Amino acid sequence: MPSSCSVKLSTIVNNKISVVPNKENSVIIYDFYNYMQEKGSSETHQVNNLKVVIDFANFLGPDITFYNISRRE
Repeated sequence: MPSSCSVKLSTIVNNKISVVPNKENSVIIYDFYNYMQEKGSSETHQVNNLKVVIDFANFLGPDITFYNISRRE
């Protein structure tokens, strides 16, 4: 993995996704991770995308899933 990644992909996948407050969002994030793996995305790309999506899921909290979002705010 390139040294520019300050967070390891394994740390994100094994420790960060599972503690997202909404479990449905956790499943969606795991699905997104698997999709990126299947498409051959670089580890840096995966780390960057997962960090953003996890931060957004944490911002949404336990009561809002990605599916509930219907407009920009």
